[in-house]
Amino acid sequence: MTSAAGKAKRGRSKIEGQLASTDPALGRVIDAVIARIGPQRIASSRATPFEALVRAIVYQSVSGKAAASIFARLKESVDGSLTPAKILALPPPTLRKTGLSTAKAQSIRSLAVWFTSHRKLASALPTLADDEVVEAVGAIPGIGPWTVNVFLIFNLGRLDVMPAADLGIRRGVQLTDGLNSVATPKQVLERSQAWRPFRSIASIYLWQATKLKLGPNDLNQGEEQ
Repeated sequence: MTSAAGKAKRGRSKIEGQLASTDPALGRVIDAVIARIGPQRIASSRATPFEALVRAIVYQSVSGKAAASIFARLKESVDGSLTPAKILALPPPTLRKTGLSTAKAQSIRSLAVWFTSHRKLASALPTLADDEVVEAVGAIPGIGPWTVNVFLIFNLGRLDVMPAADLGIRRGVQLTDGLNSVATPKQVLERSQAWRPFRSIASIYLWQATKLKLGPNDLNQGEEQ
């Protein structure tokens, strides 16, 4: 085994070890990611639930670089902190000048309206079960499964969420299983049942594998003697 692969395996925590034991193919992906950027965890979020959901809307279906620029301009337009009141005070043209599409600008306004009119439920979001969060915010226009899943993982820190429709994760499963084409959301969901109760952690490793552009040869290095 190469020194890098051995170091990666030593870098596994209990969670990575359990995932790798249950699914050796995923374990190879985990080791390849650890060898390059170290163990992955859900970073604690300082953002409010409202700001986190706004950010998730901004990041829908655009590159990370473009989304970061738009989000920065949006925060500048409200002098920093994002609140429902500040968003509702902005004229729609001002929202769109940040780079938001008309649809996303409307989604963010709808989100602000929901937080304003459902204050008690909104404040309780961090304490709700995953399916209750999905039910609560999933009905807001512009808040689909991907957005809710990103919110659950990166703002609420939930450990067992699987954003099966995410292209990065689907490509990660394609790499993991050596598929000829990108995995379908159904394939990802079925595949991920073995990763409970740490599907969020598995998701992060799959995301990173795609971001790092890992290939089959990178996974095979762990098998070298």
